[in-house]
Amino acid sequence: MIALIAFLLLAAAPEDRGLGVWRFLPAESTYESGPAPKESRRQWLADGEWVRFIHDGISAQGKPFHTEFKAKYDGNPHPVIGGSLYDAVSLKLLNPSKLEQTFTMNGKITVRATRTISPDGKRMTIIALGDKFKNTLIYERVPTSQK
Repeated sequence: MIALIAFLLLAAAPEDRGLGVWRFLPAESTYESGPAPKESRRQWLADGEWVRFIHDGISAQGKPFHTEFKAKYDGNPHPVIGGSLYDAVSLKLLNPSKLEQTFTMNGKITVRATRTISPDGKRMTIIALGDKFKNTLIYERVPTSQK
């Protein structure tokens, strides 16, 4: 019975190759929305049928920042804590390596982003589009021993 319940829980959660901890590579990224952060660390963590996202870093001005949310891959809006351009996000997992994110502020779309994981699972590319910018952010997976 326990094995059946475990199987059903695993079957309910889609495979997301982006789960893990990621470190920003500013020299390989392009940032049109303003100066790139000095540091950025993104964590995508499985939480049952939910995914938890935690983003910490240091802005270009040297100030720490923190953003987080807990969402499902259901395309519905979920609240975001700490976002300056958005207060909600919706997620659609297109396949295990590709995720669409739509960020909104007061119900209006402010940023659309696509997160893609490389075939070897070591790089994450995020293309974020806003009204007046296109950012291409490159991250590398942090090895388990360095988390």
